Amino acid sequence: MSKGKLTRQELGWLLTQEAQGAAERLREGVVALTQAPPPPGVDASGVDATLSALDDAMKMLANLHQRPVNIRGRRGRIDLASMLWEVAPEARVSIEPGSGTEVFGDEAELRRMLHVMLGHGSGSGSAVTIKREGDEVVIGVVLGPDSSANAEAERAWLSRMAIRYGGRHELEGSMELLALPAEGVEARDDVAKLRKELDEARAQGEAYARELAAVWSAGEEALAQSTAPSQPPASADRHGAIARFAGGVAATLRSILSPVGREVGELRAPASPRKSSPDLEVGSRGDLDERLEGIRRRLLVVQDFVAELAAIGESDPHEPARETDVVEAVRGEVRALEARAARSGVALLVRSVPEDSHAVTRIAPRAVALVARLLVGHAVGASARGSSVAITVHAPTSELGARLVVDDAGTTVPDVARRALLALEVEPGTFGRPSSVALFAAAEIISSHGARLEIADAPVEGAGGGGLRVSVVFPR
Repeated sequence: MSKGKLTRQELGWLLTQEAQGAAERLREGVVALTQAPPPPGVDASGVDATLSALDDAMKMLANLHQRPVNIRGRRGRIDLASMLWEVAPEARVSIEPGSGTEVFGDEAELRRMLHVMLGHGSGSGSAVTIKREGDEVVIGVVLGPDSSANAEAERAWLSRMAIRYGGRHELEGSMELLALPAEGVEARDDVAKLRKELDEARAQGEAYARELAAVWSAGEEALAQSTAPSQPPASADRHGAIARFAGGVAATLRSILSPVGREVGELRAPASPRKSSPDLEVGSRGDLDERLEGIRRRLLVVQDFVAELAAIGESDPHEPARETDVVEAVRGEVRALEARAARSGVALLVRSVPEDSHAVTRIAPRAVALVARLLVGHAVGASARGSSVAITVHAPTSELGARLVVDDAGTTVPDVARRALLALEVEPGTFGRPSSVALFAAAEIISSHGARLEIADAPVEGAGGGGLRVSVVFPR
């Protein structure tokens, strides 16, 4: 191996790199010229074609001189201090303590770079320093007189080789410095870059997540506002709880009453003749029929109560509101209750004020029908046989919305006990009235839809003897 002198192949590689760089810079200048209007009589296309040919030639030379040496050495982790002792055992070497002096590269190339650099020193005993500065291993040689005519070319070659390794070649005073990246620095830099990119990606992901959360939150709020029922949420929940409880009680009572009804029917079948006294047999049979008829009537009352509970259980607390004619809803429920009223001997009187008017309000229609059924059914159960129940629907006015008024012919309730009766806090039998479950359920259901229920004394002439007046005031 030639010491301090560049071989023909190394010079060819250096000249190829320099020519290729010059050609690239020349092309940039020509491109800038071709973008502006060319001077008269100048053909820029010919120059461009010539530069293209020069580029092709430089690429071919670069391929021929990719490596400055013929023999490829070991590639890996190389200790430059140890190599320096091998290359110049007679040199005065000063090693600064600290981190390691290992670099990653080709052993033959690094050895060749040290040979060329030591050839620039002041004689065979030139002073050489090697130290670790941060992420670089720096080799310094005290310059001597130029003993080679190709010293500038050699320095250019060192600079090109240093650039290939990601380092630098400098002249600093009387020192020539070659700085190469220390082993592991590149990997550490890659890890640092990856961590930085990861942090940026994480921050960007968090920003996207916050934006998506804000968009979803805004969308859910808009959806909730657009689909929320008009009634207060707490009232809707209370209505739902009452509906579920009533449905469960109704199902339980039905399962209990079904076999009882069948057994009563079997008892009413003709009994077999007895061997004993005919008079006693006829008398016993008549008493039995009378007792069975009383049981049957009580069973019918219980079945009507179960039907009311089932209707409450089937109600929807989130039924949407729409334009509803209260008069039509009430008339439909009254027709469904006519058979029950006939069994009790109670007449149902329906009228609207003004006559043949329509009381239209915006409310859930099934809730209106259910409340009318509960109030009229309660009035029928409270009224004595031979009396009547008055159902009046008032059209909306400028001050109030539509009103439903039900007057029964039962007993009255003192003012101080009406709230307790409506809240199921007092036994209705104390005042001679039937269960107030229907009134309680009607008040809860109608309040969840923005209406209110009121109890007062019924006029004597309105229900054939007085009783209670239950009024429902619907929203306007």
